Amino acid sequence: MDATHSHAVPDADIVLQARGLRKEFRGFVAVGGVDLDIRRGEIHALIGPNGAGKTTVFNLLTKFLSPTSGRILLEGTEVTQERPAALARLGLVRSFQISAVFPHLTVSENVAVALQRNFVSPLKFWQGRSRFGDMPARIEALLAQVDLGAFAHHRAGDLAYGRKRALELATTLAADPKVMLLDEPTQGLGHEDVDRVTALIKRVAFGRTVVMVEHNMKMVARIADRISVLRRGEIIAEGGYDEVSRDPQVIESYLGSRSRAAERKQ
Repeated sequence: MDATHSHAVPDADIVLQARGLRKEFRGFVAVGGVDLDIRRGEIHALIGPNGAGKTTVFNLLTKFLSPTSGRILLEGTEVTQERPAALARLGLVRSFQISAVFPHLTVSENVAVALQRNFVSPLKFWQGRSRFGDMPARIEALLAQVDLGAFAHHRAGDLAYGRKRALELATTLAADPKVMLLDEPTQGLGHEDVDRVTALIKRVAFGRTVVMVEHNMKMVARIADRISVLRRGEIIAEGGYDEVSRDPQVIESYLGSRSRAAERKQ
């Protein structure tokens, strides 16, 4: 499968698209003309060596950065000019490299806050409890999905780091995302926590669309349906793991970056 194959996919199967996405910083081209098709119900990983532009692409898709040029479409509707909060309300919901939980609230309270975002108008913060439906049951169900049911009444700040990442998954799921974007979900985790979080992502991704930036290639190989490989702000390969891992440009890019890193250490 070549990198242009995704353009043959019927539009109904594509939930998120980028066309000609470009970002310049004072003349430096960080991302140059990226096209992406994110298929409904798949886990799509963005990978590449350090400085490849994958985090910049991620931030452009979620509008934490505004593109210099190009278009972003969500379910066929252009959202290039939307703000991050508006995108989240439309169903494009992201996590962050650094665990973003309220440390002084309990685990269940963190999820409750996330659930209330779905019901509260930006123009009217406080609304009656009746608006929130059967929240205890929904909190319980979300915590069960990420294996945190036994920690519901623990302070979030007291959780081990891997469980904080699991809680962040629960709060992301609480927004009922059409597309869930995960930024380095295994960043800073030990081996056991990587395995646990990988299994959780695979579980919660069932029937959902996920885009993730990730360095851990073992994790990507285990769960990604499709991979886009970036180098110097451009996509150089796209497809399944077996396919992209054999691509000569990908091999050269990764081995070349490792060789340069080894030279710098000498």
